[in-house]
Amino acid sequence: MKALVYGPKFMWNLECSVGKGGANSFAADVSFIQWYYVLSADFHLTTPECKAVYRNVQITGTCNGSDSDPLVRAIIEQQKAMNHPYKDGKVSVVTGDGKVGGTSAFFLLRLEARFAIMYPNAWPRLDLIPKCPATVGQASLAAIPVLAELTQ
Repeated sequence: MKALVYGPKFMWNLECSVGKGGANSFAADVSFIQWYYVLSADFHLTTPECKAVYRNVQITGTCNGSDSDPLVRAIIEQQKAMNHPYKDGKVSVVTGDGKVGGTSAFFLLRLEARFAIMYPNAWPRLDLIPKCPATVGQASLAAIPVLAELTQ
């Protein structure tokens, strides 16, 4: 995970793609997406249909990328619910201007907007949000400047 400035907003980006056919090679990236679904399963704006799928996701830091993986199923369910242009079960690394096909924001950015709605007083400080996985918390803290970095 790494910091990303998207327009005037501070967002998070992935080091690798996560989900179906994704690289799934960074535990922090996979954990971040899994964590989102664990939290979304209890969010009041999540539809009952989505909640039923999201509740199968656990924070393990691993995803096998197959159709049967609970994370892949959750990603596909949300892509359908959001009418995302690609319903491929994958969360891609944000590139370029952050738009997919020049019109819709990357799925990751849309997912993070929901995250910010769920926890407006903590976002983007991921380490302050409940159940934050250790690897995600470390990435969050690494993005905060310290005085020693500013005096060099």
